[in-house]
Amino acid sequence: MAISESVIGRRPQARSLRSLLLSLGLHGLLVVAACWIVFRQPAMPPKQEFTSHAVAGGKSGGPTATHPVQRQPKVPTPQKRLTTKSASATLALPPMKAMTPEMGLAGLSAGQGKGGMGRGLGGFGGKGLGAGLGNGAGFVGRPVMGAFIRAKRVAVYLDCSGSMRSYLPRVEAEIRKEFPDADVFRFDGARVVGLGDVVVYGRRFHGDAPRLREGPTQTVVETLTPNGRAVQVKVRVACEKGSLGAWMDRLLEEPYDALVVFSDFQDGVRLYEAKKGEPKLIYSDSSYHKVGGVQKGHAPWQREWLDAFAKAQRGGGPRLYLFTVQQEPQAFLQACVAASGGAATSVSWLRKGVRKSP
Repeated sequence: MAISESVIGRRPQARSLRSLLLSLGLHGLLVVAACWIVFRQPAMPPKQEFTSHAVAGGKSGGPTATHPVQRQPKVPTPQKRLTTKSASATLALPPMKAMTPEMGLAGLSAGQGKGGMGRGLGGFGGKGLGAGLGNGAGFVGRPVMGAFIRAKRVAVYLDCSGSMRSYLPRVEAEIRKEFPDADVFRFDGARVVGLGDVVVYGRRFHGDAPRLREGPTQTVVETLTPNGRAVQVKVRVACEKGSLGAWMDRLLEEPYDALVVFSDFQDGVRLYEAKKGEPKLIYSDSSYHKVGGVQKGHAPWQREWLDAFAKAQRGGGPRLYLFTVQQEPQAFLQACVAASGGAATSVSWLRKGVRKSP
């Protein structure tokens, strides 16, 4: 009797274990089936837009074959156009090419003026070319008499000839508002004179120079920085004899970010041929004595200047800024402005004693 009761007591426990295992197996199958249903759908490939072209059949005259052609996306090429409006005409220019030393000077005789904001090409009424767009050093333009000068270290050349002296105090004050540490040099006239392959009284000049007007410097040495005083000592005699040409040629090797010139630009660029005895004048665009018509090509020293100013676009040389109170700067000087990304600006309003409204 005890044995039968023990057997009867164990039977429900066996049925309960089998039910549990059966339930677990059934639920496992359901999970596997659900995962298979979810993940069995393949990912749809992205649609590709294409066109097709038909290729004629071979010699047997078979059917034509159709080949898909992948369509390449078109990248729009922006076209740069510079425009300017004057009282008489509207000028549209094609995209500008990089300045090279081999480019002639024709076409640069048009006035270049208000600088720094890219306002086009026009007459010297204060509108004009502003080529500066900043350089690798990240200089911020500061407004000076209608131009934006992008520099930290500035050297200024003031033409202190008799016709210019009355403007100089105001011009220097305008510059020092934005650049209080600028080195301001004062020499007579704004002559740029070349003799053969070199600039007269420039870095590599030796020998006899053409007869030129000379004048003592009027630079106020006390207003110069320590570096400016050292430069004044090195260039004083050469610039008293060679004027603006000697100054620019020598300061291209000094640590300045901008060269600023203020003049009426009457003296012009003069080229002499080295000969036995007196050098011969072969070209001059001076207002006082023109010789040779339009210059074709460049002298070696002119190519060196253009190369040196072109480095300013990469932060490796000074920008050139010209301010004229009377006539447009000469074509070669404007070529140097364009190469450097500087600006040439008319300040003829100074002759009236009032500030031109922007």
